[in-house]
Amino acid sequence: MRNEEISKTEYIPLILFVFFMAESFIVRRVYDIISPLGTLIMFAGLSLIFIFMLKNDRDNMLKKDAVTAAGLIALIITPLNLFLIQSGKGAMLTVFDLVLMMVIIIRGFRTGDRIKRAIAFFGSVLMLLWYPVIRWDYGFNMVGLMFIILMIFGEILMEYVKNDLSMEYLKYVQPLFFVTSILLAICYQARSAALSMLVFAAVYCLVPFIMKSRPRYNICILFFTAGSLIFTWAYSMLGKTGWNGRLLYKDLLSGRELIWGELWQQFFSHPLTGIGSSYEMKNFFMFEVHNGLFDILVVHGIIVFAAVFFLLIKGLSGLFSRDLIYCPDKRLSFAGLCTLLFASFFENGFITTPYSCVFFVLLLLCA
Repeated sequence: MRNEEISKTEYIPLILFVFFMAESFIVRRVYDIISPLGTLIMFAGLSLIFIFMLKNDRDNMLKKDAVTAAGLIALIITPLNLFLIQSGKGAMLTVFDLVLMMVIIIRGFRTGDRIKRAIAFFGSVLMLLWYPVIRWDYGFNMVGLMFIILMIFGEILMEYVKNDLSMEYLKYVQPLFFVTSILLAICYQARSAALSMLVFAAVYCLVPFIMKSRPRYNICILFFTAGSLIFTWAYSMLGKTGWNGRLLYKDLLSGRELIWGELWQQFFSHPLTGIGSSYEMKNFFMFEVHNGLFDILVVHGIIVFAAVFFLLIKGLSGLFSRDLIYCPDKRLSFAGLCTLLFASFFENGFITTPYSCVFFVLLLLCA
């Protein structure tokens, strides 16, 4: 049984989640001010959880195993690499956040049903204004991710309400809400978001098949993680062929092939240390990797990436459970988790705030 201190710790993910949803998606000016501090705020919250867990069960948190070793490697090598290549040091917080997040999940941090329902509620309600009042001052990539978040937590909230209050008619509302979300993403010209929502539906339908065996589940996890790296390489190679096509309103190859091709080339020149976050792009006006895991690899190098990737796979593997088949809310949460990872094929997504906080709470909803 969890003690009172651990029960209070459960509120930290909720507080972080509400904070990031409120500051990121309601007033653009607020987001512009707080965004540079996002990874630091996330680090502070995750550190508090880690400290409380350490105080409650020191032996479990400091076990001499591969998880501890990978965490220490990432935490030590990351600032060392950034120092060696004279890069901005703020990038290390991205790695620190992801390491802390996965260690917390692996070591067994969980939240109760009330917190899960509160997360689903605030994930939906705080952004409902986006449906009647589109905020055109946000870029379409960020808005696309916002629509994904609203769709995921809206579906989960309706599942909770349907079960808790016996409102069976919501099963007819859920698919309508899903279709509406896709249409809004398309209208807002967020192609990758619309595609990610289709992935949400596919994963939800395939969960019984995926969960029939551990190997199938592992293949699914590898597709949504390692697959993103393969995607960047294949996409950049496709760009060299001269071929192109159109999807909806835009060319399929619209610039990322140049960005990723340049970054792969630079990475191969600095595989151990990475190129850091101060590298000046030749094919884009700012340093932006547009892919979550590729960002870790190219910025921090192969050693840090290997440690982070191990923790990520270890944490995701621990979610394997028959509950994902028979508990609709967990099934929706797992589909949402895969959707956010897939969206990170095209954007930094789950490694940066506010989306890293979304990733964290989805892990908790699945567990």
